Amino acid sequence: MNESDQSSAEIVTPDTPAISRVDLTERAAARGDVACASHIGLRHETNQDAAALGIDSSGRHIVLVVADGVSSTDGAEKCARIASHTARDYLTATMDQGMPANDDDIVTLFERAFRKAHEAVVSASRPIGACTLAVAVATQERIVVGNIGDTRTYWFPDDGGCVRLSIDDSMAQAQMDLGMSREEAEAGIGAHAITKWLGASATDLAPRVMAYQPQHSGWLLVCSDGLWNHVPDPDDLTTLVTDLAGTVRKNDQGRPDPADLAAGLIAHANTCGGHDNITVALWRRDA
Repeated sequence: MNESDQSSAEIVTPDTPAISRVDLTERAAARGDVACASHIGLRHETNQDAAALGIDSSGRHIVLVVADGVSSTDGAEKCARIASHTARDYLTATMDQGMPANDDDIVTLFERAFRKAHEAVVSASRPIGACTLAVAVATQERIVVGNIGDTRTYWFPDDGGCVRLSIDDSMAQAQMDLGMSREEAEAGIGAHAITKWLGASATDLAPRVMAYQPQHSGWLLVCSDGLWNHVPDPDDLTTLVTDLAGTVRKNDQGRPDPADLAAGLIAHANTCGGHDNITVALWRRDA
């Protein structure tokens, strides 16, 4: 479908088949502060994204995972599902003992989670695909994220602004590291080619790991490039999240519904053309 085929006034919402691309544990599904959603978009025949959410037994640690299958590899759809489920299950179980206190131990924990995800992919039945992977483990006190590829994590505090918590493994990011502006780098040839991934032919499995201490109420977002490619500017993405959050339904406690916000983000990407699969995972932090 071409952009000209779609009216700018039309709002495209998540479809029923997309449900199979997201997976919530029983504890996560019972929570009102988390949600995830996925949509095939308007240009692809299959949805190669996947999302998985989990909550540890204490209810303190929220685990959000999004994977984006590399479309040039056979088995990308299966790869994303296996990687997201494996990382979610491992970290959710590990959080029953709590997050390690030492920074080096936290990095080791995330490296182990990503390696387990990779090993689960390559040990599955063929064909073996490839995917990106982004993981966030959140509590009221701290958010720890890890990523390989260009699936991103953001924090949007209610008092304004946007904190990007992940750094892409991409050609565009490599150009920015050399001093090129974001606008130039993202417009360049091969800008969106990733330089690291999990699964087929992957050699570097070490994720970038970062931590952040939120001070205010806000939204934690993990999303595939099917969303952020349509709103690459952080200020524009902040405006989108803020505007949508102001219009979503409220739950029984008067708090905004994460599922409504997830649906609104996907609808926006599709209204912009839906060039790729779109997947989002959200946590609402109320101070």
